Amino acid sequence: IPASVYRIRKGVSASSVPFPPSSPLLSCPPDGARHMSKLDRHGSGTDSDYDNTQAGEVLLSVEGKRFVELSKEEDFPHELDPLDGELDPGLPSTEDVILKTEQVTKNIQELLRAAQESKHDSFVPCSEKIHSAVTEMASLFPKKPALETVRSSLRLLNASAYRLQSECRKTVPPEPGAAVDYQLLTQQVIQCAYDIAKAAKQLVTITTREKKQ
Repeated sequence: IPASVYRIRKGVSASSVPFPPSSPLLSCPPDGARHMSKLDRHGSGTDSDYDNTQAGEVLLSVEGKRFVELSKEEDFPHELDPLDGELDPGLPSTEDVILKTEQVTKNIQELLRAAQESKHDSFVPCSEKIHSAVTEMASLFPKKPALETVRSSLRLLNASAYRLQSECRKTVPPEPGAAVDYQLLTQQVIQCAYDIAKAAKQLVTITTREKKQ
């Protein structure tokens, strides 16, 4: 499916979330994603040597019967310089990218465990760890990458990390006693986590392919 659009519907499973099958991910928290079944792992069909962040279509349930298409082209900072001036064709080593991706994945797993256990007060610190790991990973790449695939993956990586922080901060009500829809919030957090892992996998795939040429 296009990287810019994902669908949400009621009563379907979240498949192909990019984490190892041994991870205890969201098996139905009591006040969280109650409609979600266990997460299955499938290959993404890409030619990467790094298979720890398999990414595929994620369908997350929300209340209501109609389909909702969510555009990911939202107003979040992409944290990339404008493309004026000379582009840099350089790429980091595959090993370095994999190491940073593993750190991102580890932090995402911690967040998803918190979601599974309904530990919503852990969302903000987990999102900060993920944002830090994403920043470190993005810093491996040139500020103005020559490859459009690298630029688009970095945009998705950075924007999703920013959005994740924004979503996780919603666990703190704007006013004392205000209601928080933790089920919907958990679904949005999972979407962000999926997008981050998807972008990281894309960068590993691109780096691996380019280094082989």
